[in-house]
Amino acid sequence: MYSLPAALEKLVQELSRLPGVGPKTARRLAFNLISGDREKMESLASSIIEAKNRIVHCSRCFGFSESEICQICESPRRDAEVLCVVERASDILPFENSGVHKGLYFVLGGVLSPLDGIKPETLHIPLLVERIEKESIKELILALGSSPEAESTALYIDRVLANSPVRRTRLARGIPVGSDLEFIDDVTMLRAFEERVGV
Repeated sequence: MYSLPAALEKLVQELSRLPGVGPKTARRLAFNLISGDREKMESLASSIIEAKNRIVHCSRCFGFSESEICQICESPRRDAEVLCVVERASDILPFENSGVHKGLYFVLGGVLSPLDGIKPETLHIPLLVERIEKESIKELILALGSSPEAESTALYIDRVLANSPVRRTRLARGIPVGSDLEFIDDVTMLRAFEERVGV
């Protein structure tokens, strides 16, 4: 039985660890990389290492950044009274691409999942509460998707902020149950954002 050379098999295994990449896709990618130009492959490898070395989490919102404070948090043109809470840093991109949100962001770093050992203190929820108390946040948009874990996380945050005057809203219709925000098209995102409702 034919088996791939060890180095190629290792590359396939590493590629298959990426989200959404199965064994067949990993093999196609590996074959394409190995068959292609050496300079292009080295450029890709260099870009991955450079991104890993340079990209950090913004100390204010926990989004991706190349400096301590990201461009969005630093921008004087953003509405500092509206804070959009997302699960992952990658969830910021659909909002920015669609242009629906003109305020700031806050990345929780996940959603509550007691079975997986993810508790409120595991996430950035205490820091979120602290930020709301310190800054003049008027509206908190809970944009956490529609999975059961995301729903329970939104409800938990709402309970924690029960005595806070901050207005709390959720994204409205248009986001399918169980879907990730990064895969939502711009029109659906716009509709869900504009028709957000109170928690």
